[in-house]
Parts: sequence; C-alpha cells; structure tokens
Amino acid sequence: MKIKVPEESRSSNGINPQLKDIAYSMDTLIPGFYIWLGSFCWRFGGSDAEESYSGTIHSFAGFSLVLPGYQIFTTYKGSYDPR
Repeated sequence: MKIKVPEESRSSNGINPQLKDIAYSMDTLIPGFYIWLGSFCWRFGGSDAEESYSGTIHSFAGFSLVLPGYQIFTTYKGSYDPR
C-alpha cells in the first residue's frame, strides 16, 4: 500500500508522478485499488510507472478498482495520453 503526499506535485515534464503511477497501473490492468483527489493519491496494489511511460489522468478526482482477470471498475473514462 502506498499513500503519497507529494513533496513536489509535478515532475520536470509537468506530470504528477503519483497520477502517472496510477494511470500506468490502470492502463496495464495491474490489480489494485486507486483513489485520487487533487494532489492526494492513494494506491493499494499496482506498480510504479516505467520511465518511458508518458500517460497521466486528466481528472481532479476519482477512484478505480482493477481486479484479477482484467476487470476494471472506474469513474475515469478519459484517455491516459498526455495533452
């Protein structure tokens, strides 16, 4: 379980690293429970994003549950691509 309150809310490329980790985990369907609200991110399960992954979440708040067997239940319906 990781609870991260970011020391620095944006990386050098302007992407919140905690949202990047959550987006990566959801995009690759890694089982876990994820919550984000502004700069607060809570992740139970999942994985850290690869360095080459550039995706992020483009919503202020939401949650997601990814179950084994590639089932995902989420409030997020957008793209993970950077804008």
